[in-house]
Amino acid sequence: MLLALLLPSQDEKIQTGTAPCRSLRPSADPALQTLLRAYEFTDREFTWTLRETRQGEKVIQYWLKFPSARSSPIPEHNTVWCRFWQPKDGAKRRPAAILLHWLGGSFDTLEIIGQRLAEQGIATLMLYMPGYGPRKAKEAGPNEKLTKKDMEAMILGLHQTVLDVRRAGDWLAQRPDVEPSRIGLVGISLGAVVGSLTAGIDDRFGRSVFLIGGGDLPAIVMHGSKETVEAKIRLEKEGLTVEKLREQWRDVEPLTFASRIRPEETLLINADADEVIPKACTDRLRDAMGSPEIRWIKGGHYALLFQLGKALKDITAHLLQRTAW
Repeated sequence: MLLALLLPSQDEKIQTGTAPCRSLRPSADPALQTLLRAYEFTDREFTWTLRETRQGEKVIQYWLKFPSARSSPIPEHNTVWCRFWQPKDGAKRRPAAILLHWLGGSFDTLEIIGQRLAEQGIATLMLYMPGYGPRKAKEAGPNEKLTKKDMEAMILGLHQTVLDVRRAGDWLAQRPDVEPSRIGLVGISLGAVVGSLTAGIDDRFGRSVFLIGGGDLPAIVMHGSKETVEAKIRLEKEGLTVEKLREQWRDVEPLTFASRIRPEETLLINADADEVIPKACTDRLRDAMGSPEIRWIKGGHYALLFQLGKALKDITAHLLQRTAW
């Protein structure tokens, strides 16, 4: 009986609450403002559940879930799942980051990144995109991943993902231990594309790092790397060209919204021999962002995995730095 009184119940490790949905800052460009409306929330607030899973010496790990702001016909896509690492250093207004994953289905390396960032005092949340991890359909077909969907489904999937990331940012912003102006994005490969798109749409995000990413989605897909060759073949069968896709994908194109990103708060890390993201696509995104700092690593798209230690130091230093206004 005494032991039962001393040990916390499972319920005590679960927190619930609501968070407000923040509106987008408007654009002075009427055409851009029209596109931004598709990314506004219709809800004023949303509910969330946070479950503690592990207590470490420096970090507490949790599962966070909340409803997606956009419904999908696939039920598993409609609940957003995130890993959350909370530093235990007692800081009151710390920086935070949303970690956005790559196309592949393995998250072990990303969990190490989340843990390491939290150990350095950065509250870190890793969001699973629709079709990945806990959001993978129980009867998932071969075309559930973003790049394998048909064109309409892919656009809807990107819309949903951006809203999910925005909502994750709103959840972090209401935490008493997080400074709302210091919530950034860290995206790798697919995550860098989604992250740069989100940062342009919602300019409330602060210091961010985008690794092995780029802009001009049609040029990336039609480049025909092994990661996108299936999509290229399918699109060509439908008679679609890079020029046609640039018009049809304008509302999910990072280049469209990149002018809203603050270059002084952005760091790009890219591979100098990237076979998936053409250098021209990286250059276009950087130019559209206003020429933020870019650092090049030697090798192809997957060289980052062998230089992760250096990249993690760069990410951490960038996120911890305060912007001089």
